[in-house]
Amino acid sequence: MVAGIRIYIEGGKQSKNSNISLREGFSAFFGELKEKAREKRIKFDVVLCGNSAETYKDFLIGVKYHQNSFVAFLIDSDNEVSEKDTPKSFLQKQEKSRNWNFENVENEQCHLMVQIMESWFLADVETLKSFYGQNFKHSVIPRQPNVEKIVKLDVESSLDKATNKTSKGKYHKIKHGADLLSKIETAKIRVKAEHCNRLFETINKNLT
Repeated sequence: MVAGIRIYIEGGKQSKNSNISLREGFSAFFGELKEKAREKRIKFDVVLCGNSAETYKDFLIGVKYHQNSFVAFLIDSDNEVSEKDTPKSFLQKQEKSRNWNFENVENEQCHLMVQIMESWFLADVETLKSFYGQNFKHSVIPRQPNVEKIVKLDVESSLDKATNKTSKGKYHKIKHGADLLSKIETAKIRVKAEHCNRLFETINKNLT
């Protein structure tokens, strides 16, 4: 059994306080897994990093210093991932990761938000409606059973259009992202986002 679970997550170039907020949001998102880890006395750490390259660099350092833990990373794919590709093979083809050393990295350590974190929000429109309240325009959210197939630009534009006239204002990653992460139903996301489901299954396997 592993001593710990450490997930390094792309957080973008944000302030220290916003990173803390996103870490809390992801911690809530992984709530059921964290509870299982607690029951087994396994430490569960969510580590918010910078951009994807910084996240991967921090992940490699984590692998080096936490050899008794399961260490993985989670970044945006920014594009659709082919069914023929694993997360590792997908990243090895990307220009942004051409200088990354994957030699000693296992595929189960590589995880993707396909196509971006906000894609997950579109899988739970009911929570979006509840969060934004009156004037949330749910009709502009793409009716796609597989949210990973919604192009990144369409994810962003549909969220903007749906939230623009609400009292909370247009969707904002720092202002709204963490709260939404803590509220969306993971069961719904896992049904509509295969790579999210894979992440949960991988972590769960390392907790048993």
